[in-house]
Amino acid sequence: MASPLLRFINAHHVLNTMLILAYPAWFRTWARVTFPDNLDALELWEKQCGISCAVILLVRGLRAESLDQFVSTVFFYCKAVGAPLAYFADPLDPHGPGARCVAVYLALLLILHLFVGHPTHDWLPSKVVALTPRTFEDEIMSDKESKESAKASGKWKKVEWLVLFYANHDARSSHVAPTFAKISREFATDGLRFAKLDVARWPATAKRMNIDVEAIGRDAVVPTIMLISGGEERLRLPEVYDDGTRVKFPVQRARRVDIVKGFGLEERHAKTRPKDQDAKKRD
Repeated sequence: MASPLLRFINAHHVLNTMLILAYPAWFRTWARVTFPDNLDALELWEKQCGISCAVILLVRGLRAESLDQFVSTVFFYCKAVGAPLAYFADPLDPHGPGARCVAVYLALLLILHLFVGHPTHDWLPSKVVALTPRTFEDEIMSDKESKESAKASGKWKKVEWLVLFYANHDARSSHVAPTFAKISREFATDGLRFAKLDVARWPATAKRMNIDVEAIGRDAVVPTIMLISGGEERLRLPEVYDDGTRVKFPVQRARRVDIVKGFGLEERHAKTRPKDQDAKKRD
């Protein structure tokens, strides 16, 4: 099995790293040669920005839901710090144009934002089934109508689905995807299955499941993880009120421990695990 760290070898992470390294590798070297008299002021700004960024990353790192989210946070703040430093690396010159470095830097930021999206991690090994609205209805929601007839024929078997409602363009969806894939490999059984559905592509399904794809900031409910059994919702993370607005307190996060404990996956896995697996473990 490939190393999970290979998920960071992609266009998004490589190009962001290159942009962050552009300041010490290019802008600062250029400033040292072009404006040697301003190096003291530049170094002072570097120390102030560097210390502020380090403190913020330390605090945010302790609250990060996953390594993916922390790496994304590092990219955000390092790029934010790079803009003022690129400006001070090229001070305004009364005899010519100034702030050339920051103009180039901001142009590169814009290009990166517009044309390089977050990775989808679809290649990661998992036991997650990718759904469309039709398969969502047939495989998961149809249980509600077919349960009684299947019970009568003696063929009905209870199946619980843990479904990730995500959006490909959404950063937090990209962050939680590796965690969800790993959990599926650990806990999936015939009676506990995992699936995902892109609500940005199929917003009508999101609306039916009371997921507001347009909410942003602290009100955002994408990604949502939902436990569905017998065609009915049993639990969801994050929780929402009847009008679809997110429950903000207590703070609900999507760390591995939050998902496993919040949905009782260890208990559900133990109940649905084949008996021959238990026998092998005892042996």
